[in-house]
Amino acid sequence: MNPIQENQPTEPLQPMNNDPSGKSRLIEKSRRPTLFFVISPLMVSACLFLNVQANAQPDDLIKAAVNGELSLVKTLIAANADVNAAMDNGATALMGASQLDHLEVVQVLIAAKADVNAKMGDGRTALMGAAGRGHLEVVRALLAAKADLNTRGGRGGITALILASENGYLEVVRALLDAKADVNAIAGDGSTALITASGKGHLEVVKALLAAKADVNVKAGGVVTALMAASLTNNPEVVKTLIAAKADVNVKDDEGVTALMVASRDGHVDVVRALLAAKADVNVADTDGGTALMFASWGGQMEIVRALLAAKADVSPKDKNGSTALTLASNNDHQDVVQLLKSVGADN
Repeated sequence: MNPIQENQPTEPLQPMNNDPSGKSRLIEKSRRPTLFFVISPLMVSACLFLNVQANAQPDDLIKAAVNGELSLVKTLIAANADVNAAMDNGATALMGASQLDHLEVVQVLIAAKADVNAKMGDGRTALMGAAGRGHLEVVRALLAAKADLNTRGGRGGITALILASENGYLEVVRALLDAKADVNAIAGDGSTALITASGKGHLEVVKALLAAKADVNVKAGGVVTALMAASLTNNPEVVKTLIAAKADVNVKDDEGVTALMVASRDGHVDVVRALLAAKADVNVADTDGGTALMFASWGGQMEIVRALLAAKADVSPKDKNGSTALTLASNNDHQDVVQLLKSVGADN
């Protein structure tokens, strides 16, 4: 069988042209691992048991478990097969059956004393494999067998709850929370279940996590909050839900960028309206002096420019390059925005 590589990189996002004010650095920011919910899925898309060398020879029990051959699994166990034998990458029969949703095989292996907390070389477990694929009954069986809820594994150092949340498996999320999974567990890159679910737009998962007391204002890697993630990926209902849970609408990343700036730049009108309704600071500037109005003007986001002006956005500030909102709109040939800004007294 051919190996499948885990977490294949996606095509990098391209910077925008004609950006004298450096506003395209937000795109550079989105390449950071802390925004993995935007760039690429988590590692669960790769099968644990295909991520090995093509010449690997798993034993008969692992093969039977991966294939869901219940009768053969029982026969091999009766013949004293080692239920905890592992492949070169650490994958066991229980891991294979769990990720591939062979519930009865999982139950038989557990009854035969398979180690429910065995780890692959990178720390992944059977519970992570099942949770990341949404296999609810397998998850329940592993939890009943005392699988460790909060083990971190994979390249991102993530938990079963983060995996299930990122992929939108609501019932699995609920089962893990009921079993007292750490709702605020932080992955190796600083992400949490709430941040990943928010960035993916999984509204019901977000609600479940908030009900379990997820920290609404924690920053992934000290950079991105759940509100920023939802604003960046244009999920207005998630934004409203986070605001209702007391998300800080004016929190800044390490370059002073706010959720309002991100949504304004990218034309996320409903998100902008929700943020403005929650009293987001319309005139706060990032570390380069850029404001939400500058971001919107640079991107030619006419409807958002109108909304920002109605919220008393100041047309006069200049960024570190000396550019105003009018300059940025003019440089990018957004003539409708130029005319609107001039009509309210903007000049260069």
